[in-house]
Amino acid sequence: MASQKNNFKSRNTLEKALEDSSLKRHYLKEAEKLFMGPKGKPEHENDLRKLENSFGKKSFSRNAAEYVKKYGLPDKWSTLIMLLELKDRPDLVCDVIDRLVELVSEQPPSSSELRGLESRLKIMKMTESDPDVQEAAGEALSRL
Repeated sequence: MASQKNNFKSRNTLEKALEDSSLKRHYLKEAEKLFMGPKGKPEHENDLRKLENSFGKKSFSRNAAEYVKKYGLPDKWSTLIMLLELKDRPDLVCDVIDRLVELVSEQPPSSSELRGLESRLKIMKMTESDPDVQEAAGEALSRL
């Protein structure tokens, strides 16, 4: 009987806590992080920032490979666009192209972002030296 009373008391405390909107948002944010896997961990933001800050530098390709190995492809549109510049990783570029097309259908970007992607894919289709990247760009254009 005492354990039932303690469970009831704990539940009331939780219910009261969830009535506080700021506390409820905090709990929901923490719960969401659990479902995000490695991307929900605190070091993810640092690793993402490290990747983005290395864009245009020699370390970009290495940082991209490390990030993708640890977390998978990024979720941010702008970071995915950066990854299209990986000339030494055509396999990764093809995956990025597919992910960008998926994002267009899941959460449509702004019209300028979409036009930018289409332009970038047209250029990649014509100028990329890797035939797999050319093919992925062409297929993506037909899917947009």
